[in-house]
Amino acid sequence: MRLGVLLTEVLLPVSQPRDLAYLVSADVRAAVATAVATLEWHGAVVTEALRQLDQANTAAWNAVRAAGPTEDEWRLVQRKTDISRGWEAAYRLVSTLDPPGQGRPAD
Repeated sequence: MRLGVLLTEVLLPVSQPRDLAYLVSADVRAAVATAVATLEWHGAVVTEALRQLDQANTAAWNAVRAAGPTEDEWRLVQRKTDISRGWEAAYRLVSTLDPPGQGRPAD
């Protein structure tokens, strides 16, 4: 048996993580419950809207692709068809969020 395995599995006790959830206030727990309920209730609808927007974006691109649009012309198509408005709304949903794991304040 290797020494490292011996030390970690036999000699050193395995510590369990402490349950510190009791330190989280009732206000924070209520906010989490509200957020989770809202996401569970509306999440599927938002996901479907994003899927439809993506499909519409692809269909619009396929419709104009043969004309060889410039980037400016493509942006104009997106503005006139409200595709850009849809993407802006989608980006607003997540623009204020930190990437996963980044929400904890530094010590």
